[in-house]
Amino acid sequence: MPPIKTTVSCPNCRQPVPATLEQVFDLYADPSAKQRFMSGRFNLIQCPNCGYQGQYPTPLLYHDPDKETLLTYVPMELGLPANEQEKLVGRLMNDVIKNLPQEKRKGYLLRPKQAFTLQGMLESVLEGEGITKEMLDAQRSKVTFLQSLLSAPEAGWPDMIKQSDNLVDSTLFQLLSASAEATAQGGNQAGAQKMLALQNALLTNSSFGAKVRARQQTLESVGRELQALGKQLTADKLLELATGTTDEDRLAALVSYARPGMDYAFFEALTRRIDRAAEADKARLTKTRETLLALTAEADKATQAQMAEATELLRTLLEAPDLQQAIQENLARIDDTFLAVLNVNIEAAEKAKRQEVAQRLTEINDAIAAVMQASAPPELRLVNELLQMETDEAAVAALKSRSGEVTQQLLDAMTYVGDTLRQQGQTALADRVDKLQGEAMGALMKANWAK
Repeated sequence: MPPIKTTVSCPNCRQPVPATLEQVFDLYADPSAKQRFMSGRFNLIQCPNCGYQGQYPTPLLYHDPDKETLLTYVPMELGLPANEQEKLVGRLMNDVIKNLPQEKRKGYLLRPKQAFTLQGMLESVLEGEGITKEMLDAQRSKVTFLQSLLSAPEAGWPDMIKQSDNLVDSTLFQLLSASAEATAQGGNQAGAQKMLALQNALLTNSSFGAKVRARQQTLESVGRELQALGKQLTADKLLELATGTTDEDRLAALVSYARPGMDYAFFEALTRRIDRAAEADKARLTKTRETLLALTAEADKATQAQMAEATELLRTLLEAPDLQQAIQENLARIDDTFLAVLNVNIEAAEKAKRQEVAQRLTEINDAIAAVMQASAPPELRLVNELLQMETDEAAVAALKSRSGEVTQQLLDAMTYVGDTLRQQGQTALADRVDKLQGEAMGALMKANWAK
């Protein structure tokens, strides 16, 4: 059952409000429905009359055939009698069952589990994913901690963070990052900026943050080292780098940058070195091999998961009746991996002369580029515009004509873009960014001197 566009009454002022309501989250028909449900970003309305923003209450059904899960929820505030609730749920269930092949129609469909709150429905889904009540309670304590920080003066953050140092971990940062992204997408840039400031405070004042900073410094150091080697980074040199350290963060950084070089031949060479090593070195090199095998397996698993997610998202966009809406709903899932998968599919469709498919894929690519360009900070938009110009001279001239936009934020954006391009192997564009950054730095120094 696809989302329906309708008009509802604002829960606050009772005035009519346009809404897009999704009542059925059927993972058999649409696997991406799980991500939408878990995010909580569905059935949201904003009243133009009183400014109310929130989730509109409506009956819901969640179906996961792989886990044989069927959940229903009818908001109590609707005040529906039991027989009306049964009719509504029955209609939603019929929509699910009629789309299932006969062999998948099993007994669990006759025993839907009723949730009394939306939170209870979400917790039932999480339990099916192996997330226990204890884990949920721990997550709630992290959410409460973040809320207390955001409501407190920034000057008090360091002490509050140190007092609750045990709550600061990767999960907390993921929660904060997701909240900042949702806040920014909702148009509250000030709120998103405050969350970014909190992230920096957490990194600066917590034990976990100290470890993250140390890992980041190691990653950057290894990146510079490999970049300096350039074509001198041979298979033998990579082996020397890997066997010359026992630091797991450094090994992880090597895997991050040079995973393609750690192939079967690499591990064969490492094994031969272990076999020839003196007794004193055997244990150390064996431990290095075990660490590298675990790190590469983890990296491959993550890559495979990203590719599967990107492929599923591409299928969703291809089938979407409203492409712009689908892109907005899935903006958080569009990353470098997805764009790489999209480009590979465009090339494959063109090579196979499947013009209709290639045209639709190109349409998706252009629509995403337009959305990202519109939502990017002005500094990044300017850098992108300059990089799209045909020559370095034209880009420099354009930058000079927009001297009023040259700020420290622009220089920082150029540093970020240049580093990203080099990591992607796009050295020519990175060199252009360096040249533009030099021009911008000179212009900014001249402007500051004039003051």
